Amino acid sequence: FESMAWGETQDLDLIITEPEVTLADLESQLYQDTLGTCSTNISGTENRVKNIALAAQIFNGTVLLPGEEFSYNGVVGSRQASRGFLPAPAYVSGQTVQEIGGGVCQGSSTIYLAALRANLEIVERYPHGYITRYVPDGMDATVYYGVKDFRFKNDTPFPIKIVGSVSGRTLTVNILGTKH
Repeated sequence: FESMAWGETQDLDLIITEPEVTLADLESQLYQDTLGTCSTNISGTENRVKNIALAAQIFNGTVLLPGEEFSYNGVVGSRQASRGFLPAPAYVSGQTVQEIGGGVCQGSSTIYLAALRANLEIVERYPHGYITRYVPDGMDATVYYGVKDFRFKNDTPFPIKIVGSVSGRTLTVNILGTKH
């Protein structure tokens, strides 16, 4: 190219090199191992159950590549009625109040305990100002959109997937990955 005049064109041969390992090859090897799991019992109002189920539906299937961080608030987003969240009991400044999205801390706490069991790096976590009944003492992770978040890092050499679901009054979170 250095010998070409300004504005002169040159045709080049395009050589396409196909990878030896395809995405289909990798997908059959990914997410085969449960790295961490946690199930919690959901108590309270039907609205609380629906908020937790909606949050689980939103974070379900989240994939983190090696080195990426999961942010509960970043994934679940703001809790607004227009997004389907309902008023339910929430703790604000030490008092129980009806708040849109009340109960979603159970999702962050359940993921937190699954991430601990998966031995993943916790980046940001805040405990509640009271004892929760759905996880063992000290194993909770409170969130408040725009103020407090729960974040962890995929510090494994493989992608991981967060699988969350609500069945009846049980929230289950599995963190799937590859053990080697």
